[in-house]
Amino acid sequence: MPPQIPGNFTAAAHDLRTWHPYIVVKLALTLALILLAPAIHATPWLEPGDVRARHSVQWLADRGCLNIPANTWPIMWADLSRALNHDAPDHCRDSLAWRYLRFERDYHMTDQPRISLRAAGASREPWLRDFDDAPREKAEIGARLEMKTDHLAFGLAPTYVRDPRDGDRLRFDGSYLAGTAGNWVLGAGAIDRWWGPGWHSAALLSSNARPVPGVWLNRRRSDAPEWIGLRWLGPWNFVAFAGQLESDRFISEAKLIGARFSFRPWQHLEIGLMRTFLWGGEGQSESWSSLRNCTLGQSNVYGDTENPCDQIAGGDFRLSLPVGDNTVGFYGEVIGEDEAGFLPSQLFGTFGVDAASRLAGGEQRFFVEFTDTVAGVFSSEERLSAYEHSTFRTGNRYKGRTTGSTWESNSRVVSLGANQFFRNGSDISVTYSRAELNRVDTLRSRPPEAGVPVFDVSFAQDVDIYALRYRRPVLGGRLTLSGYHTSKEIETEARIWSRTTAMAAWEFRFD
Repeated sequence: MPPQIPGNFTAAAHDLRTWHPYIVVKLALTLALILLAPAIHATPWLEPGDVRARHSVQWLADRGCLNIPANTWPIMWADLSRALNHDAPDHCRDSLAWRYLRFERDYHMTDQPRISLRAAGASREPWLRDFDDAPREKAEIGARLEMKTDHLAFGLAPTYVRDPRDGDRLRFDGSYLAGTAGNWVLGAGAIDRWWGPGWHSAALLSSNARPVPGVWLNRRRSDAPEWIGLRWLGPWNFVAFAGQLESDRFISEAKLIGARFSFRPWQHLEIGLMRTFLWGGEGQSESWSSLRNCTLGQSNVYGDTENPCDQIAGGDFRLSLPVGDNTVGFYGEVIGEDEAGFLPSQLFGTFGVDAASRLAGGEQRFFVEFTDTVAGVFSSEERLSAYEHSTFRTGNRYKGRTTGSTWESNSRVVSLGANQFFRNGSDISVTYSRAELNRVDTLRSRPPEAGVPVFDVSFAQDVDIYALRYRRPVLGGRLTLSGYHTSKEIETEARIWSRTTAMAAWEFRFD
């Protein structure tokens, strides 16, 4: 029996077609968009936040059904669509992964605008975040309108949150405007990113913090080079962005700039090289020459200015080995907090092993992941705190959270995770983490007194963390129930976090 298409959101939407206010709004939007272009579609990329989509992309890549860089999120649908056609090999089309991604692609790439609603809540503001799109606050409700012509894409995602720690009750995270020129996409907005192969943590750039508003450039399709001298690279992708950080930080309105180059020289091997740096802001040089020196890695001294930018750079890899109908993957991410001889130094990062299987009509994903955020832990150099800097003393953070690992600075964590993806669209995830938080027992981040409190752990603490997530189709939408429990309270600079946090979210898509 072939797998069912999971997660059908559309049944309840058909029942709502007699809801006249919705019909009026939809017709008005459609008529207005006719003036823009004859062909309209929705989101041009698959964004981070859906663990099942992440598993599906990696499954197809590991099984030879998809030959693109799979560890740079978001991923363009133009790259994914080639593997989702009906002429794909039988072993690809027979998988739940293929059918789930095709379902998502068909929803997002239709010839009409897309509207969705989302409501989420938690017993208290969550402390931990991984790849999953869990609630960020105690209560939030939002809507999203997305549409795309042949060359332009637009997304508006207003969200109202209750009593936010950072004071931003009305947010537009997830909103964007993007256009294509040849095989390139130029965009502006605030979208989540996840760079690297880790399932539970990304050392350099993740969706732990709220998305930083800015501009970006990336390839639309990761076609291999045509020049014979570079064909060995295989399919490759490049993305670069520049974002504006908040004003209530130690260096007000500093800029976060980053770039990533990833390629697949072999079907079962992916390599990524990446870098971000903090630059400019109040009281700092924002000249072209200072930006050039930071871009070239000459950041320690610029004229009479010490430390004009804070660099973090490194690379990652993933090697996958098919074993019958299953796959085993080995991955790692090594990041340098500083630079020496134009190379990253004071290293830290993430390593892991994962496995995927097909049993009892479903699909499974298991992983063991090790993360250490003490800069210098992989070398004999002096050990420092990751994500910190003597000039940009709020560090690599946005609105109080690190732009990298959810575990913050100076932590060592081992995580074990298991995911079950059912044929009916439901899925369940269980994770256990043994965490040594702030194990060097230092605290370097310094936000201003009026700034957003950071999530730095105040002193050395060892804790066990048990997390559970269950998602299933409900009333034409998707309901997600999740939560985590810690073996003790965790004290951070922001607050003391109780041992148990329960969360729920429901998303509804109009057809």
